[in-house]
Amino acid sequence: MTIPISSLSVNHSSFYSIKYKNFGATSPDIIEMIKKVNKTILRNHVQTIQDFGPHPTGSEELKLVGDYIYNELSKTKLPVEYLSWKYEKDTGENIVATLNGIGKTDGIIIVCAHYDTIRISPGADDDGSGVAIVLMLAEIMSNYSFNTTIKFILFSGEEQGLLGSSVYAKNAKENNENIIGVLALDKVGYAVTAEEGNKIIHHSNIESKWMVDISSEVASNYYDYIELEVIHWSEDPGSDHLSFVNEGYHGTDFVRYAINPYYHTSEDIIENMNITYLTKVCNLTLATISKIACLNPIINSEDLKIIMKGRILSRPAQIYLKIENNKHGIDTANVTINVKVSNILRNQYVQATKKHYNIPCKWFLTKEIDEYFEFLVGGRKYNRGLFKFEVIIKGINDDIHLYKKQITYGWILNKLRVIMFPRL
Repeated sequence: MTIPISSLSVNHSSFYSIKYKNFGATSPDIIEMIKKVNKTILRNHVQTIQDFGPHPTGSEELKLVGDYIYNELSKTKLPVEYLSWKYEKDTGENIVATLNGIGKTDGIIIVCAHYDTIRISPGADDDGSGVAIVLMLAEIMSNYSFNTTIKFILFSGEEQGLLGSSVYAKNAKENNENIIGVLALDKVGYAVTAEEGNKIIHHSNIESKWMVDISSEVASNYYDYIELEVIHWSEDPGSDHLSFVNEGYHGTDFVRYAINPYYHTSEDIIENMNITYLTKVCNLTLATISKIACLNPIINSEDLKIIMKGRILSRPAQIYLKIENNKHGIDTANVTINVKVSNILRNQYVQATKKHYNIPCKWFLTKEIDEYFEFLVGGRKYNRGLFKFEVIIKGINDDIHLYKKQITYGWILNKLRVIMFPRL
């Protein structure tokens, strides 16, 4: 069927049409991993971190906490490294363990917490709770294969202004790292009432809301194992995920629903925490990260085929795109599609003209593709000359691991003819 895109700017939809079929998507089974979450081990991690006493960035106590974290991560057999950072006069170390994905995408998922405290607090909830969950996730998930690479990161310098994560995120951006999403765990171990023990806040901006949608989905689908309701709040300005958001990445954080009266005091100790609640948050985090990283994904990037053509029609000339899903009928591909046609010599987008409107040939679409998706551009005329036709496909929702890019070159001879060269 042909469906016009009416949600775009005026007259924009008259330049193209689309064809596609869709069915519902599937989810991986994560119950087995959730059952491996150990409440006693979580408690022991928090207790050990607390027993070092207050450990602000730059202190000897923080180095001891860092050594403990490094040793625990090393037990998983994952590669672990210290990454030193410097921010003006402050210095510190981030600790990173990497579970490499088995897919061909270079995407990265980050789950993180901070292991520093303020000077008067032993930091059981802030943020021994988050550190304990990251360590538990690394222990469990290291025994499984995921399509997408997962990085387990413990940042320092958070209490001084997100320093360690700011340096890390900036370097990642400069190195063009394909970080799909970041989930920070910050203050996730305090609850008193039944309501507080059954809810978790998931902060995000609009662009990162898809991560909240996934956590809400797994909380609902596996409620018997998680027993938490996800509450979406707007952006949290005080946690490490924000460093990545500031660099243009998607980032969110989990924070306990209750107001903790012991926050940033000497009484932030394990006796004032709720370890049952901490375990629930660990279960939810495990399910959410597993969902995003796609445990045993049904559809992979290789299952998507991109076909790009120039058509010779009586009127108008058309640039044609088709995306085929080889797993159609089994699983759909939830993706964004970025389509760009640019004039090589002029270094600008090709302009298609119809009814006296000049429209740049660039589109951003969100689709769920089963068998195929078709997209064609037809203007009364185009800019003539050499052009580059570029298509970038990125997965979303349960297909976040999908990524495919294809470029074809061609020549616009006149308003009746577009020639595509062999794809490079």
